[in-house]
Amino acid sequence: MIYTLAPAMASSASAGQGQGRRVEPVRAATGMGALPLDALYDILLRLPAKELCRLRSVCRPWRSLLSDPAFAAAHAARYPEPLIIVGYNYNDSAPPPESDERDWTKPRRYQCVISVMDLTGHVVKNLRVDGHIASMSLSLACVKRTGDGSCRLVNPATGAVHHVPEEDPPYGYSDRLCPFGQVASTREFKVLRKVSYSLNGNPRVLYEICTVAGTGRSNAQWRMIQDHPHRIDIDWRDKASVVIDGVVYFLSKNYASSSSSAGSEEQDWIASFDLDAERWRPNIRGPQSLTVVNNGNDNGLAVDEELSLTNLNGSLVIVHLQSPPCMNLWYLLDSEKGLWVRQYSIQVEEWDCSLSCFTPLIVLDDGRIVIHVEGSEMLEIYDPKTNKLSSVADTGVSSAVSVYTGTLLSLEW
Repeated sequence: MIYTLAPAMASSASAGQGQGRRVEPVRAATGMGALPLDALYDILLRLPAKELCRLRSVCRPWRSLLSDPAFAAAHAARYPEPLIIVGYNYNDSAPPPESDERDWTKPRRYQCVISVMDLTGHVVKNLRVDGHIASMSLSLACVKRTGDGSCRLVNPATGAVHHVPEEDPPYGYSDRLCPFGQVASTREFKVLRKVSYSLNGNPRVLYEICTVAGTGRSNAQWRMIQDHPHRIDIDWRDKASVVIDGVVYFLSKNYASSSSSAGSEEQDWIASFDLDAERWRPNIRGPQSLTVVNNGNDNGLAVDEELSLTNLNGSLVIVHLQSPPCMNLWYLLDSEKGLWVRQYSIQVEEWDCSLSCFTPLIVLDDGRIVIHVEGSEMLEIYDPKTNKLSSVADTGVSSAVSVYTGTLLSLEW
């Protein structure tokens, strides 16, 4: 028996609501049967996303229904397990086995692969792009192109590309990291960069911003932003910055050296920049009860302790790693008051003390935490009820890992 769906019944409103649909039995060309829209909707909702993407080609009404954001949201709510995007960088510096040596007269070329995978390690989709991955956020990858150094924001789901102007200005050079975020009011993407230059022989730093209005080539230009009013020394590392709801947060380089001094409770540990207003926000004090000892290390970090920032389910979190193997997660409750709470203190004997790069990615609905461990290149899930850590997937030697915030139905197959 074959069923068809009339175009009139595939509207966004009818697809997204269980009540009030105009249901009509629609007979196929054979005249052998009919299927109400309610039944069809419920049947399709139970199918895996990969099959639904293929069923879009059945007919235009089916494609309209299966591409409807309301249907995608209902399907995502039914299958809440998150997806992970993993970026891999490759270059031609290592010659292939059959050659003696690469031609060093030619510029090194980079290629990257962006993989979307589930928590079992099953790869849902791969996207190959020319260049190397600088950072990931908002289900997008920031890719630097080989040769001209231009920057692009690449959507691994659709392959859409947002072009950003060339990397280096004529008066200096920009850092590899380019934090980016989306402005809620306009849905535009904005990219930050740090430019280092020399003034009368003295090193200087300034910050610039660029607005990326849409996909395709853009005439957008970098423009200088006002210096930070308190001259806070920003830590421009990948794990020392994070973007949440259009605000970029940065750790200060001075948090460790000053935290053990008098008045450490007043120390401004975090700088924040509002992408929409394009201005610096007031600094945020760190947790008063968190002490990080300098131990004379030049970069302000102790050998057995480290701080980083992460986004856990929309919350700004300080990740504090220390020995013996322990990871404390401090959640920001009030930025104006600098109020933090230590939500998790994870101690797992199985962790190798030599592995210092732990990145919590997301807290699942049942309270378990998905963690990426660099070095072992594994996705681990920590269960706070049992204080156990279990390996679930091998990510391989990756350059960036993030949570994919879209839905499986947004992926093209």
